[in-house]
Amino acid sequence: MSTLARPATVPREPLVDIGVNLTAEAFAEDRDAVIARAREQGVLRQLVTGTDLAHSEAAIALARAHPGELFATAGVHPHDAARVPPDWLTRLEALARAPEVRALGETGLDFARNYSPPRDQERAFLAQLDLALSLGLPLFLHERDTEGRLLELLATRRGPLRGVVHCFTADAAAL
Repeated sequence: MSTLARPATVPREPLVDIGVNLTAEAFAEDRDAVIARAREQGVLRQLVTGTDLAHSEAAIALARAHPGELFATAGVHPHDAARVPPDWLTRLEALARAPEVRALGETGLDFARNYSPPRDQERAFLAQLDLALSLGLPLFLHERDTEGRLLELLATRRGPLRGVVHCFTADAAAL
């Protein structure tokens, strides 16, 4: 037996998955089974990602249906930044105030795909940074091919910004 192998008698540590897209249509037919399988494998808590207003609402609803096991984020993904309604920020703030919401996002910048123009992505990102600061929420960040722009925008804000970057394509210096 390798000295690195885990003895069979040691229980597995509980896991938390912080980036679960359970609101996706792909899970419509077996969502409850997916949650159950995760639990059986030791994933005791999951953070369901909100990527736009509708998916944020759905993430909160799922968290309410599974209290203490599922939690939610509320945010607008950079892909959706160009398609937000005029009242999006007011609606997002109301969603983010739900007790099930543990982070603001998914937010950030994605200059690789540019499904929304960079200007719209930056506008939505900055608004969500301000909202996270005002509510004291951590960020669930997305960064793809921004060549340092995400860091530049983060540096424009003062306050206790905290969170995780789940998608990161920059170099070691940016890290």
